[in-house]
Amino acid sequence: MKKILIYLSLFITTTVLSQELPKFKIMTENYPPFNMQVKDKTSGISVDVFEEILKRVNSKQNKSDIELISWSRAYNIVQKKKNTILFSMTRTNEREELFKWVGPIAHTVSGLIAKKDKNIKINSLADLKKYKVGAVLNDIGEQILLNENVSKENIDTTSGSNALIKSIRKLDANRIDIFSYGVEVAFWEMKSNNVDISKYENVFDIKKLGLYLAFEKNTPDWIIQKFQDSLDEIKKDGTYENILKRYK
Repeated sequence: MKKILIYLSLFITTTVLSQELPKFKIMTENYPPFNMQVKDKTSGISVDVFEEILKRVNSKQNKSDIELISWSRAYNIVQKKKNTILFSMTRTNEREELFKWVGPIAHTVSGLIAKKDKNIKINSLADLKKYKVGAVLNDIGEQILLNENVSKENIDTTSGSNALIKSIRKLDANRIDIFSYGVEVAFWEMKSNNVDISKYENVFDIKKLGLYLAFEKNTPDWIIQKFQDSLDEIKKDGTYENILKRYK
């Protein structure tokens, strides 16, 4: 009986290893320093980690296959189309059953950004009822606000291409009082677009968040396990830390 179980285990392992990965539609957004476009090429912490994973799972794809498109569009595609991946996505209770997950590939802090001269003080999200708050459609910054019962009337959402920089320009032009987004990412984008970051501050930390690869929910479990195992190896052998150092 023991021999049979060993043979069965070897057979299953061999079968999984021999299965060929499908060609994925891989999507990301401009979310620096995690995902971004530099000289017409995708780059960033998450992109570099993902490319290393692709190598280790013996995929025929690489970062040249990654499409940089708007978040709201990509978010809809990965819920409906087979063999699709979207990153970097925050894993939440509301999203848990919508996708299959590999990660975390990075971490960020979601916060509330405002101009210093407005002297905005936030002690809890309940204080937001006094302000117009900007957010990117379907981004975790918007979803957290809605989950915390912040009124939709107080939220000004932006969608489409360049939604992040459009929101930042709204903040700069005083069309919104506060911007709900990943703090590190927002300040990186401000600096890249010649916005004086010394005029801004993070007035409230909402939550520290893990960023993941989100696969279409019908993706076979053996694929998810293969990608997760490769990510775990990258973290154990020092490759992950070396990638992080490139962006410090």
